[in-house]
Amino acid sequence: MGPRAQGRGPGPVLADAAVTRGLLGFLVVVSALRLVYLAVGPLDLSPDEAHYWEWSRHLDLSYYSKGPLIAYLIGALTATLGTSVLAIRSGAVLLSVLGAVGIARLGRVAFGDARVGALAVVGLQLTPLVWAGSLLMTIDAPFVVCWVLALLGLHRALVGGSRSAWLLVGLAVGFGLLAKYTMLFVVPGLLVYLWRAPEARRALARREAGLGAAIALAVFAPVIAWNVRHGWVSARHVATQGRGAEWSIVTLVEFLLSQVGVLTPLCAAFIGWAVWYGIREGLVRGREPYRFLTAFGAPVLAFYGSLALQGKVQANWAVAAYPPLALVAAGALLDRRDGLAPAGRRAQARLLVAAGVLALAVTVAGHMTDHLGLPLRLDPTARLKGWRELGAAVSLTMRAMPTPARTFVVSDRYQITSELAFYVEGPPPAYNVNLGRRLNQYDFWDGPEARLGWDAVYVREGMGALDPRVPAAFDRLQGPSVVEVRRGGRMIRTFSVYQGFGFRGFSPPVGLPTY
Repeated sequence: MGPRAQGRGPGPVLADAAVTRGLLGFLVVVSALRLVYLAVGPLDLSPDEAHYWEWSRHLDLSYYSKGPLIAYLIGALTATLGTSVLAIRSGAVLLSVLGAVGIARLGRVAFGDARVGALAVVGLQLTPLVWAGSLLMTIDAPFVVCWVLALLGLHRALVGGSRSAWLLVGLAVGFGLLAKYTMLFVVPGLLVYLWRAPEARRALARREAGLGAAIALAVFAPVIAWNVRHGWVSARHVATQGRGAEWSIVTLVEFLLSQVGVLTPLCAAFIGWAVWYGIREGLVRGREPYRFLTAFGAPVLAFYGSLALQGKVQANWAVAAYPPLALVAAGALLDRRDGLAPAGRRAQARLLVAAGVLALAVTVAGHMTDHLGLPLRLDPTARLKGWRELGAAVSLTMRAMPTPARTFVVSDRYQITSELAFYVEGPPPAYNVNLGRRLNQYDFWDGPEARLGWDAVYVREGMGALDPRVPAAFDRLQGPSVVEVRRGGRMIRTFSVYQGFGFRGFSPPVGLPTY
């Protein structure tokens, strides 16, 4: 239990119950709003979601770039609720609730005060980063749940002395690795914590800790087995992520600005303050639970900050840092509030309300980008628009082919192939030809060579010169017809659609695979 738990009478316990009820009510309301938006909103499946849906139709021990958990979850959702955007994304809404409850529970256990977790949860839920993660069924949704559960188990084991908590740690780490390999951040976090909290090292000597590690390894073993069979392609792929040829301060600045954007300025300022406060009070002065939470939050930001010096880092990659650091910020704010005069408390409350209102305003604006006139590169929803229209256009083209039942769809990008597989009527067989790109999951499944003699609809983005290997793959290639995607009077993207007759096969790519 945290320091606030000492000397708590029935009054504080009742107050905690009221805070918990209020938080659950908040989560019910925001979840209902998300489901309504998903049911009536304009956003198509993102390319990653469509690709993971493709995985769910080819269940395996693992996949090229990620573990299998997202495929299993989407497979279960579509088997239960049918294949639809709402069915797939309802999993993200549910997982967001589970993650929020886990953060609230960690705050309650660590600080002995339900207000800490509630404040952290509300603050995070209003940010564009978490709001988007609660709508899109990507690997971050299950990963965050597993990450928070692992932190909860580790706190109980290392700080609270619980032996049984190692079982939770093992399961959470194992399943977290099945979702996203960044679950390995638990290792540097643990090392930093044990460095600054040497008294906790004896917990690792218990047999339950070894059992937890064995459980995590057993859960993750299928991924290892798949990679052994496929030349460790996942490890090679992950090793190349975010790394460029030269170091650049520009990409670091872009990463920092992206974090301000997805958190919003005031919430990002609170997180920055939490890093400073957690390092000073936790890692330097040894105060719990700041020491524990900072040990598992700060290294994530430090790693991606250093990685950003070497190349592009996506805005969502650092998501693991924010649950523990949000709890640091919430706990520190409430600690300081106890020592403030009434005027200081009112000022703090106004600042928190301003941060929440700003985060909510930016999040709401993200649902109205078609009316804001944002440049295309600044519109975070652009990649979620137009796929249904493309699918409808390609469906018409498919029906116009001589033998639709012997016609497949193909593209040079896995994102387009995945969207076609989801949105084209049928769905028809869908393939992603390798014309020199890096590997992706389609390279591990049967290719279009199984359809020799068939006809095909070839789709690519843009209207530039066509790779000569494409017309060479058919007896005759006709087109293109152009599909333009417009929103709010502006062009979002353009696709070229070709009709291929008499498929003869694509020439194999030249050179070694690019991971």
